[in-house]
Amino acid sequence: MSVTDWSLLSLLSSSIEQCKSIEFMPLTSIDEHTVYCHYEENIYLCLNLYEIKPIVNLCYSFIFSKDYQDNSQLNILTRVLLCYVTECLTSWNIRRRFVLSNVINIQDELQFLEVLLHLKPKKLEICNRTAKLHFINYASWLYRRWIIQYLNINIDEELDRNRLWLEKNISDSSGFSYRTFLLSKKNVNENLIEQELKINENMLKFYFDRESLWIYRQTLIFLALKFISIDQKQLLMKELDLMKIFEKNFFSNIYSRCIINKM
Repeated sequence: MSVTDWSLLSLLSSSIEQCKSIEFMPLTSIDEHTVYCHYEENIYLCLNLYEIKPIVNLCYSFIFSKDYQDNSQLNILTRVLLCYVTECLTSWNIRRRFVLSNVINIQDELQFLEVLLHLKPKKLEICNRTAKLHFINYASWLYRRWIIQYLNINIDEELDRNRLWLEKNISDSSGFSYRTFLLSKKNVNENLIEQELKINENMLKFYFDRESLWIYRQTLIFLALKFISIDQKQLLMKELDLMKIFEKNFFSNIYSRCIINKM
């Protein structure tokens, strides 16, 4: 550890503090000078993918050194380290202590957390785990809706993730309710509804006795009737014809009655 090393970490910390977005990219070093980061438009910070290990080792060596235990020094070290290793509990515990003792500003810390969440998002992964652990986990799906609304999540990609999840959790009606929410974020048109009905039909061929599938299909039909300019009678007749290929059960009978009532 040297003064030069500390200056490097201080510079990285200052850059992280001012930026609004961080990405890891392979940056080529020039001559004898190692490039650790690149700053663009005072907003975007690119950290060198090739220099992760040296920076992480340097941060740890300072954190566990008796000579660098001042609050301001630990603030710098943990800020840099968390950008490279977001799972570092030591750094999180230090920063938590700083927040509780008002060493660091809460608003500044929230801004830092927002940058980290965009850098290595974990929220959707957590929602997946909790939804698997607890059947029809309303809290988990409600939180996932909040994430979609406030973070820049691609709806089409989320629909694909949801479809894969539903294929393994056919009976979870909360997952289908969440899918309806995702569809509401798109332009509801005839092609979109047809695609969803086809996906649903394929699932029904294997799981025709699952209530969640019939409820979701009913929701799709109601969306089509409400938001799309189509021949409603033709759509409903097509649904009744489709019912003939499925074995009758309690849920399919309820669905058929709903369709008839709409005609």
